[in-house]
Amino acid sequence: MESNLEQIEGYWTLRADGYSETVLEQIEDGRYRHWLGIIEKHLPDGERLRILDVGCGPGFFPIILGREGHSVTAVDYTEAMLDQARENCSRYGVDAEFMRMDAQHLDFDDDSFDVVISRNLVWDLESPRGAYREWLRVVRSGGKLMVFDGNHYLYIYDEEYAEVREGDRRISAEHDHMNGVDASIMERIARKLPLSRERRPQWDVDTLIEMGAKNLVVDTDGRDSYRIQVDGETIYLPSTFFICVTK
Repeated sequence: MESNLEQIEGYWTLRADGYSETVLEQIEDGRYRHWLGIIEKHLPDGERLRILDVGCGPGFFPIILGREGHSVTAVDYTEAMLDQARENCSRYGVDAEFMRMDAQHLDFDDDSFDVVISRNLVWDLESPRGAYREWLRVVRSGGKLMVFDGNHYLYIYDEEYAEVREGDRRISAEHDHMNGVDASIMERIARKLPLSRERRPQWDVDTLIEMGAKNLVVDTDGRDSYRIQVDGETIYLPSTFFICVTK
């Protein structure tokens, strides 16, 4: 029987072509500026930084950060994603280093990078706590850890998220460029993943504080939150979020 990690790799192997199309669209139509703008608020001006992108997928961060002059090392467990990332970086004339690696067990020395960054990965991990510990390990003292993620499958176990998710227009956008891949495969995998049961970014903040992270910045983007009424009060349920901490 396949392990969870092998099942996850298998799904993202199927999704590699379609996900690459999504990333290229975000770059070509300028949507990438949303992420780049958030990142640059937390970076020193004018410095060429050593950046590690964990779970790089088809190369979104290597492209947009490489074009800004940073030295980017990118890792992913799925070889098909790395193939897409190399091709896409070549397309945009970006030189980045790519390595196949488990995000939960990094083969880098302590204090190797100025920044560790990740997008839409933590929810997909069997050991997110272990991953955060590894990512903080390889960041230098005073360096930054930045995470973009979301409560993508919390609706499986959380009744309030399940209720407000019904009829949400964003659901169809989550599955752009599926290219015939059955999205229910990932939902079945997500049922076994620990963060499908945790409200975030609350879980992330508590975990990172316990690990000694400092200067936490959290942006839940109210425009991307669900809203429910509880005892006459409006309660916000974050969908996507950004976290930046200093080691």
